[in-house]
Amino acid sequence: MSSPRQVMAIGFLAAALAAQTPLRKGEVIDQVELPDQPGQSYALYIPSGYVPDRAWPILYCLDPGARGRIPVERFSAAAEKAGVLVAGSNNSRNGPLRPSQDAIHLMFVDTHKRLNIDESRIYAAGFSGGARLALGWALAGHLAGVIASSAGFLNSTVPKQVPLRIFFTTGYDDFNHDEIYRLSRELAGRGIPHRYVEFEGGHEWLPESLTAEALAYLAGATPPRAAEPSKQAGRDADSFQRRVREIESAGDAARPALVRQLQKDASGATDSPERRVARRVMGSLSIGSAEQASETLSKRQYSDAARYASVAVLVRPENGGAWFTLAVARAALGDSRRSLEALERALVHGFSRDRVQSEPLLEKVRREKKYAELMK
Repeated sequence: MSSPRQVMAIGFLAAALAAQTPLRKGEVIDQVELPDQPGQSYALYIPSGYVPDRAWPILYCLDPGARGRIPVERFSAAAEKAGVLVAGSNNSRNGPLRPSQDAIHLMFVDTHKRLNIDESRIYAAGFSGGARLALGWALAGHLAGVIASSAGFLNSTVPKQVPLRIFFTTGYDDFNHDEIYRLSRELAGRGIPHRYVEFEGGHEWLPESLTAEALAYLAGATPPRAAEPSKQAGRDADSFQRRVREIESAGDAARPALVRQLQKDASGATDSPERRVARRVMGSLSIGSAEQASETLSKRQYSDAARYASVAVLVRPENGGAWFTLAVARAALGDSRRSLEALERALVHGFSRDRVQSEPLLEKVRREKKYAELMK
């Protein structure tokens, strides 16, 4: 039997060997595992021309769903040409702040062990909650720049000093569009340089077509450009707020008709302010209601969870996760029949049967004949 000291020595040796193992260049690596941190990993792209005898810039990517490969793959072609390393955490995600901070620290330390990184050219990129996290990290950690997609500073509060380059992106149909637009106008009014870019799309990472421009801005090769003043942007923001309030405050009987009109406006064949606003409202209600449903469910506020989940599935009927939350909330309220109706819709839209089987609040529902039929 090995002694504790021998076990520790073996662990240190494994970590050292992992840090020395050459990583593949010119391709996206899905998982670089941290040998002394089980469950922690990050995606990585190393340009094919990388050599360790000089220092290289690096872009750390933070996805709200801990999907490190998505941004790393998206930036890979531009990073190959620009000579930038790209790493994306597979553990940083929306939710409690401390686990994400720990994941970022571990990724940061491990990349520095494995790669020769230029400390003056360390950047971060993030989408949605990941963008807020990236900006917070940059302001606290003195990074050189941030690419922020679909979200701004934590708590939407602009700091007094912004000592870094920021490349903001937002889709025309993004429910956070108004936040990013107003943020750009405020920074412009304060004389703080940054670059603001819109694209055809919604609440999402910047498209691959913008990644080269974004990296060029961080490198100082592209000039700043703020959002242009626009009266239409103000009208769109007012319309967005009005329609969100209208649907959220409507009763159960009136809400379906309002949502049907919203869906009709959002499905227009041609781009228009009305279509953009409708799509922003749908995104806001869908994601916001689903998140509120999950939060209230975790707090055992089952009536509120059922109400929020009902809005989420009304706006996006294909949202299997929201249907599951609705099923669980209804089961907790003692409504087995309607719980099973929601559960059936969750499964139709691809929700995990394993997750259904492991949910303790569905224990009573499992006694129903229909439950066994659904789980076949």
